[in-house]
Amino acid sequence: MIEVIVFSRLLSPQLLWKKMNLSKLSYWALILTLLLGIISCQSGTPKKKEKQSVSDSAIDSSFYHQSQVKYAKGFQIKLLANGLKELIVWDPWNEGKIFQKYYLKNRGENTDVQVPSDGILVKVPVRSIAALSSTQIGILKFLKVQDKIVAVSLKDRIYDEDLNEKAQNGQIKAVGHSETLNFEKIVDLDPELVMVAGFMKISDRETKLMQAGLPVAYNIEWMEPSPLARAEWAKFIATFFNKEAEAEKHFNEIEQRYNELKKLVEVVENKPSILSGYNFKGTWYMPGGQSYLGQFLRDGKADYCWFSDSTSGSIPLSFEVVFDKQGEADIWFGPGQCKTLEDLKNLDDRYTLFKPYKTGNVFCYTKRMNSRGANDWFESGVMQPDVVFKDAIKILHPELLPDYELYYYQQLK
Repeated sequence: MIEVIVFSRLLSPQLLWKKMNLSKLSYWALILTLLLGIISCQSGTPKKKEKQSVSDSAIDSSFYHQSQVKYAKGFQIKLLANGLKELIVWDPWNEGKIFQKYYLKNRGENTDVQVPSDGILVKVPVRSIAALSSTQIGILKFLKVQDKIVAVSLKDRIYDEDLNEKAQNGQIKAVGHSETLNFEKIVDLDPELVMVAGFMKISDRETKLMQAGLPVAYNIEWMEPSPLARAEWAKFIATFFNKEAEAEKHFNEIEQRYNELKKLVEVVENKPSILSGYNFKGTWYMPGGQSYLGQFLRDGKADYCWFSDSTSGSIPLSFEVVFDKQGEADIWFGPGQCKTLEDLKNLDDRYTLFKPYKTGNVFCYTKRMNSRGANDWFESGVMQPDVVFKDAIKILHPELLPDYELYYYQQLK
């Protein structure tokens, strides 16, 4: 048929029907048949639909929400005039210095802007994330974007059952952390964001990930001086998912509940003395006076001899100093991952010398710890400071909450 069409363009009808030994009627019948066939083919075969590119998708206007940071000192969010969002993580160990800077670009916008060279470009919302600490998992659940998790540090340390099941069947990969971080495995997964807990300085492994083109986000919420400041890091993580408005709304609700509990404690006159932490490899890491754990005790009207200390992290002390200063404390908060007094004794026989051990006033955040060793206190506790505070009030001043049952903590027996 193609040959006939080509010939018909080169020869006159008279020559064509002579060469093909056709009558005039047969010739025009053949031409009509060919024309109808072409029309049929064109109308019957749908055009192949082009794959819609990301840039053609609807633009997410929630990118332009400007969060108000009330308590957290460790990060800053700023909308820039060129359509980018600047996200700064401050260095808590070097006041006034930047730990890392990011420039966020709203995915789907075709704005051609020059990205400054002093930060990392991240297109948001990100569609996959390697979340390498339990705290980050809790915040991602809070933001309802846990389905974006493709990698974690240790699969057995996930408390959430749905996420744990995904980790066990290989949908979420375990890639290690810190010195055990599996660089090749993360690069092979190619997540759009790798989130790690920041410690003092950027490690060589993290630098390698960035050199491989993977943005690394540093979450240093654990250095914040208060529970609400720590929870506010949800706004930091929310920027990578265009979820800032939702994060701000829910944070305001948490803040309100927490402050209502503070008012409940205002009338308290009795302040029980508190011992906290435990001895680990020869050093007792005591919560600093300006740490978020210290703030729980301050807000709960406890007597804590380290309130005057300016440390926002932990104070390294000897066993002897702790026993001398706090051996007669009324209540012991959080000695490791213990579930019974026998567990505590097995860690160190000397713990039995402390008054709270003798009186049974030892409380640990292991009520929501499963058989794998995964502890929900580390996972969801950061985003439920009001619930942790309620536990603290129940332990310190049980008469204020007579019908409340401890959620994260339990009394060791």
